[in-house]
Amino acid sequence: MRLILPYPSEEEVKQRVIAAIARFYRHDPELLDVDVNERTITHKLAEYLQDEFPEWHVDCEYNRLGTDVKRLSLISEVVTPFDTEAKTVFPDIIIHRRRKKKNLLVMEVKKISGDDETKDYEKLEAFTQDPNYRYCFGLFLRIGWPIDHLELELFIQGEKTGNWTEDLRQALLGVNGL
Repeated sequence: MRLILPYPSEEEVKQRVIAAIARFYRHDPELLDVDVNERTITHKLAEYLQDEFPEWHVDCEYNRLGTDVKRLSLISEVVTPFDTEAKTVFPDIIIHRRRKKKNLLVMEVKKISGDDETKDYEKLEAFTQDPNYRYCFGLFLRIGWPIDHLELELFIQGEKTGNWTEDLRQALLGVNGL
């Protein structure tokens, strides 16, 4: 019998997420220096999130709801495998329990040099409100240089409810070279 742990609190999620982002900046700043693709950044960040959330599954661009493909009614773009801008209905990173309706966190990541975040906001609103998904927390992360352009915004139940940007910036002050 596996132990099913309760959902962590908002404060606990914030501390763990910020710790993972700080580790990314500490160990992988060259990924930002050379302006790699957003998918490369989200993959590496997901590794650090997995360390912070060992009791959960952390996946990038996970495209399943059980065995069905994830769909959101508000997104109507046609997606191809050659989409290097990652404009899909699939979240950049999720923290969940696979094949269960236990969805903790959905995260959309955009590079500071990237496009407008409007569609990312729409996805976060939908994934935290849609009864098929109901992620407890949605996060929008704008990542890159300089750190004074970083953003970390919180979505709960379909609405932007908080801003963790200053907490993130304070955590990054202790990272070498920032």
